[in-house]
Amino acid sequence: MFFLSALLLGFSAAAGVLAAPTSLAVRNTPNSSGNNGGFYYQFWSDGNGDVTYTNGASGEYSVTWNGNGDFTAGKGWNPGSARAITFSGTYSPSSSGSLAVYGWTTSPLVEYYIMEDYAGSPGSGLTSKGTVTSDGSTYDIYTNTRTNQPSIQGTTTFEQYISIRQSKRTSGTVTTANHFNEWAKLGMDMGTFNYQIVSTEAWSGSGSSSISVS
Repeated sequence: MFFLSALLLGFSAAAGVLAAPTSLAVRNTPNSSGNNGGFYYQFWSDGNGDVTYTNGASGEYSVTWNGNGDFTAGKGWNPGSARAITFSGTYSPSSSGSLAVYGWTTSPLVEYYIMEDYAGSPGSGLTSKGTVTSDGSTYDIYTNTRTNQPSIQGTTTFEQYISIRQSKRTSGTVTTANHFNEWAKLGMDMGTFNYQIVSTEAWSGSGSSSISVS
């Protein structure tokens, strides 16, 4: 949970797995995660700003936001894997944020992003590692160390791995294995997959996102 110009403020969180209703509307309420429509969902907010998250049918979700709070929300799988992920929808941020395949691994603890669309200046302050070509575009690869920040294992230090697509898009297929394999070649080791979602994230401004994942 962070964004690159703000160094993506670290939006991770160890949200407890909760039983999921058929639909979920969250407005500045406790963070939640669980299963909905055959998919895993995750909603995390730092409690600032005004955020409304709603689960839709199957892999669909929507979120609107306004203010300077940081949040991440989306649907996917738990655990994740090196799967091909198809997504489509609308993503309309006013100032900062990202639409990305987002997840965690443990042993080592890694927070990762494959950014498909974004607002702001991704890459600022990050360590450049190279590029990878996948799914019709070149992605810039970065790493970043987060020191004493929230994670799925509490407040600790961990690495972030980030691929940023040069030609932004709001629909398509992400071949995650292409990124994971290239990261491994660069010495960016991953561990056991935890959750993996197509995430909408923002930490300032306003906007809306409506995404379908499969």
